[in-house]
Amino acid sequence: MAAPAGALHRAVLVAVPLALLVLIFVTPALIVHKQPPPTALPVLLVQIAKQAWNASYNESALLYVRDAVGNPVYDYLAINTTGTGNYTGTHWSSNGTRAPSLWLKFPMNATNGNPWNVTAVAIQGSTTYRYNATIEFQFDQGWILRVTPQGDTVPHDYSVSFSVVLRREAP
Repeated sequence: MAAPAGALHRAVLVAVPLALLVLIFVTPALIVHKQPPPTALPVLLVQIAKQAWNASYNESALLYVRDAVGNPVYDYLAINTTGTGNYTGTHWSSNGTRAPSLWLKFPMNATNGNPWNVTAVAIQGSTTYRYNATIEFQFDQGWILRVTPQGDTVPHDYSVSFSVVLRREAP
């Protein structure tokens, strides 16, 4: 027995819209929504910029936070320094929101190498990165940065510049 004339045509007219409707609702479930891997590796760079601050201060200290891998925009960035010794009470800071990087520059004199307590913070989403250290800028036949990270008792010496990846804090 043969199918009535036009039955195939009518079946296609009914099946195609039904198939499209199913496709509309099923497709989003089939697409895997992968979260991009976190690429944030904020780095603190500390160096002596061979640039006179003024007549009294013959150099400038430069602290810079940026991402080591890409160029993400951080929700919040901050660098804070507090002087010790002859610079007790001296405070320099810089912060910003929705920024890819941040820098802080303050005067440094080759004849006075007092330590500075330095804190760098980067926040991206719900993740916070932080680095705390005491940094002493010393001049003796060239600049030496004596860095004592928070929790350490032994300082580490670096010539002219120093960089470190900020540590990710536990949520």
